[in-house]
Amino acid sequence: MRPPHRHILNAIAALAAAFHSAHALDYPHQTNEPQKTGWPLTDEERAYVLKAEYERRPGSEAQKHLPQLWPQVPSAGFFGGDSWLKLHEAHVKTVKENKGPIDVLLVGDSITIQWGDSWRKLFPNYKAVNIGIGGDKTQNVLWRLDHGGVEGLEPRAIVLMIGNNNMFFTPETGVEAAAKGIGMCVKNLREKFPNAPLVLAKILPAHAPGVRFYEDINLTNAALDALKLESDAKVRVIDLWSDFTNADGTQKKELFTSDNIHLSPSGYAVYAAKLKPLLEAMFAGKPLPAQPVKKEASAASAPSSPTAKAAPTASAPKATAGIILNSKPVLTYPYAPYNEGKVDPQLTGWPLNDAERAWATKEEYTRKPGHEAQKHLPEMWAVTPTASHWKMKDGSAGNAWLDHHATSIERVQAMKDGIHIALIGDSITQHWGGGWDGEPFNAAWQKHFGAMKTVNLGIGGDRVESVLWRLDHGALDGTSPKVAVLLLGTNNTPLISANGVPVAAVAQGIQLCVQNIRARCPKTHIIVVKILPAGKLGNPIYEAAKNVNATLDALKLDADANVHVLDLWSDFTNADGTMMTTLYSDGHLHLGPDGYELYASKLKPVVEALMKK
Repeated sequence: MRPPHRHILNAIAALAAAFHSAHALDYPHQTNEPQKTGWPLTDEERAYVLKAEYERRPGSEAQKHLPQLWPQVPSAGFFGGDSWLKLHEAHVKTVKENKGPIDVLLVGDSITIQWGDSWRKLFPNYKAVNIGIGGDKTQNVLWRLDHGGVEGLEPRAIVLMIGNNNMFFTPETGVEAAAKGIGMCVKNLREKFPNAPLVLAKILPAHAPGVRFYEDINLTNAALDALKLESDAKVRVIDLWSDFTNADGTQKKELFTSDNIHLSPSGYAVYAAKLKPLLEAMFAGKPLPAQPVKKEASAASAPSSPTAKAAPTASAPKATAGIILNSKPVLTYPYAPYNEGKVDPQLTGWPLNDAERAWATKEEYTRKPGHEAQKHLPEMWAVTPTASHWKMKDGSAGNAWLDHHATSIERVQAMKDGIHIALIGDSITQHWGGGWDGEPFNAAWQKHFGAMKTVNLGIGGDRVESVLWRLDHGALDGTSPKVAVLLLGTNNTPLISANGVPVAAVAQGIQLCVQNIRARCPKTHIIVVKILPAGKLGNPIYEAAKNVNATLDALKLDADANVHVLDLWSDFTNADGTMMTTLYSDGHLHLGPDGYELYASKLKPVVEALMKK
C-alpha cells in the first residue's frame, strides 16, 4: 500500500489545526451549532451562523424560549447576510498578522472599536490589537473568542468592556443574566490567557435617568459586584459611572456623542486616565493602585429608579367628539397581575385617563406581561390586552396607534345603529378600506358588500393582544353588528419563532377575542377567518401560521352556534403548499386586488347566510 502523499498529510494536519481552539469552558446550554470552536468555519457552520441570530438562540432548537441563557452561550452576531462574519474574519486576519507578544488586547463592542485615534494619541507606546465589533453582545464576544478571534496572541494585558447591547434584551433576559454573560467573557479570556491581567470596565451610562436602558445598565453593573470577579487576583474591575455622570445622575454630555451612548474624544481621555495607572503597574510588575473607596450615594447623586422619572409629555390626544364609553371587564385574563390592575392602570373604558395614556405611550416591549418584574413570560403576551404603539410622525412623544383607535371609535359611534358588518383585524383587514386612514372601500368590497353598512376597525400591525385591548377600550361599545369578521394572528407569528410565544397562546388569544365580542355583542354572528398563508413554504412564519390554524381547530370555536370558522388556506396555496403569489401585492403577506376578490367571493355566501338569520 502506497503511503499517502505529503500534501494530503499536510491537509489533514491543517484541518485538525483549524478545529483546535483553546476552549475549556462549559457553557450552560448546548445548542445545535455544528462547530463549537475553531477557525476557519466549515460550510455547515457558515450556513448555520448566517441564519438570523434569533433562530440560533439557546432553546430555539427545541422551540423553547430560554432568554436567561442567551448572554452566556456563544452565538455569532448577525447584521443580515454575512457582514458581521466578514468583520470577524477581518479581525482574525489582524490577529494572525500580529501573532505573538502584544501589549494590550482590547475586547468589546462599538465603544471599544472606536478607540481609534484616541488610543494612538493617549497610549502611543503600547502595541494594541482591537477586536471590538459594533453591536456585539456578550454572546457574540464569546463566539468570537472561541472561533479564532484571539488565536496566537500573547497579550501582556487585556481590557474588556461589553454588555451595553445586551440592554436591548434585558426585558427578556433580566439583568442578572446579562451580568453573568460579562462574567463568562472574563472567564473565557482568563482561560485563554492565564498569565495576562485583565481590566473589566463596567458598562458606561447611556441615555438618562428614568430611561429603561440607563436603569438596566446600572442594575447590571450592580449585579456584576455579586459575581466577585476580583476574587481572581489577575482581574481588576473599574467603575467609571461617577466619572461620566453629574451629581444628579445625568450624563456629562461633553464626554458622549449626540446619541448619548458612544464616547467623544474627551470621553476616551477620561477612560484612558483610569486605564493608564493600571496598565503601567501591570507592565512594571508592581501592585495595582488601590481601588477608590466608594461613597454612599446621596439622594441627589444616586441613579434614579425606573419609576422616578415622569413619563414624557405626550402630544395632545386625538379628540373623540366627547365620546365617553364606560366599558366593563367581561373576561378574566390568564395573567392575574393584569386583572388586579398591576400592569395596566386603566383596564377598560374610553377615553383614557392620564395615567393610562402615559402607560400606553411607553415602548410596547416594556409593557408586556412579565416585564414589570423583569421576567420573560411570552406565554402570556398574546392572552393579555396590550395597546400597540406607533411613533408619532412629528417625532413627539405619544402613540399614533391610539389616535387610529380613536378614529375607529368615532366611525363606529357615528353609525352604530344598524351596522351590518364590523371588520376587525390587522393590515389585511385595514386594506379592505373604509377605516381610520380614510381610504375608500376597495373594489372587491364594493362589488360584493357595497350595499351593506360596514365599519372597518382594522389597524395594520395589530396582534391578538392589541385587539383584546381595543375591545376593552370602546371598539364596539353600544353596537350590535349583524356580523363581525375577525382575521387575526399573522402579526403574532414572528413572535413565535423570535420570542418563544407558544402557538397555543396565539390560538387562545384569538379565542379570547371571540369570547370578548360574544360578551359585548351577544346577538352578533362572528366569522373567524383563519390566518392566511404568509412567507415561503418552510419559513418559520409560514409554519407558525399553519400551526396556529391547526390549534384553532382543536378549540372548536364553532361549537358556539354564533361562531363560524372560515378556512381559506387551500384557496391561497398551490398543490405543493407554496403560496399563490399572484394573490399578494408584495408576494408574501399583503393581498392584492385578486387576493381580495378571492377573499370576498369566499366570505360572501357565509355573510349572506348569516344575514338571513
